Amino acid sequence: MILERLVLTNFRTYERLDLEFGEKANLILGSNASGKTNLAEAVYFLSLARSWRTLEEKNLIRFGCDSASIRAYVREGSLHREILIELTPQGKRIFLNGKPIRRLSELSRLVNVLLFSPEDVRLFEGPPGERRAFLDVSLSKRSNDYLALIGTQASLLKSRNALLKDGGRDKALLEVITEQLIEVEEPIVRYRTMYVTSLNAILPSLLARLRGVKARCCLVYRSFVKDDGSFKEHARKAYAESLEGDLIHKSTSVGTHREDFRFKLEDRDVAEFGSQGENRMAALALKLSPYFLIEEAEKKPICVLDDVTSELDVDNAGRLLGYLSELGQSFLTATDLSLQGASVFEVANHNATRRN
Repeated sequence: MILERLVLTNFRTYERLDLEFGEKANLILGSNASGKTNLAEAVYFLSLARSWRTLEEKNLIRFGCDSASIRAYVREGSLHREILIELTPQGKRIFLNGKPIRRLSELSRLVNVLLFSPEDVRLFEGPPGERRAFLDVSLSKRSNDYLALIGTQASLLKSRNALLKDGGRDKALLEVITEQLIEVEEPIVRYRTMYVTSLNAILPSLLARLRGVKARCCLVYRSFVKDDGSFKEHARKAYAESLEGDLIHKSTSVGTHREDFRFKLEDRDVAEFGSQGENRMAALALKLSPYFLIEEAEKKPICVLDDVTSELDVDNAGRLLGYLSELGQSFLTATDLSLQGASVFEVANHNATRRN
């Protein structure tokens, strides 16, 4: 998957920007606050039609303007696509080759982008929600069924919490909603279990390439109940045991929305026992790992790494850059960086110019 050209209009600090990119590494260089991350953000926005930096999409529209747009020309094998995303304070519209896209789930299959941002260095030390988000986003890109499941689960959870806030007066309806939740959560747990197993098959070799040394590592998925063939029975028991507390706190305390996974390095939790460097490399390996689960070369994701080398020592940064040069298309932002064969873009005063 190759992003050949990107045209921004009134996006963030860019009034107008029109760039053509290289098929391998693209270095986006400039001083702090020059607009490097804004450009990386636009590339990432193509995949999910959302930013990793803000929940307020009006913030993506250049100050003083009524709207913004991102136009991208993407190639997947012999297929060429034009994707247009229009942003207004009222919402967004997405077009594929001039025709509207009705469902956001379609977009992630058209443009798959993997992201590593500075915030990700604390992925394993941060709250479980960030790790669940990684699973949900990664799995949703692979499976429409999973996307539908987590959508249904979120809706049912909202209904159950509303009943709890009402004091659980309608006990019959509360039981029905709880049973429906259990029905949806069983396949969610199985999807997550299978995906973690797939990641564990590639993480040791990937981490070894990035760190320069071999080490045992794996993800440990913590399901809210055991899936040993009696999932529903265990789940019913968990919900029953937590009901009194749920009624007091007016919120559902068990379920797939409370799950987590941990990263074990040499049989030790990297968040608790690992150094800052080990946490960074573990997080980087995890965020890059979905790239290697896609076998078709033309469908390989685009990688966006925002300011990643500033968090790495010289040796680890060198290994990462060497590794990225072997992969598909990537975008790296930095104040100063050199990589043989890379396309280089200089960003200054919220404008970008290609050097080579």
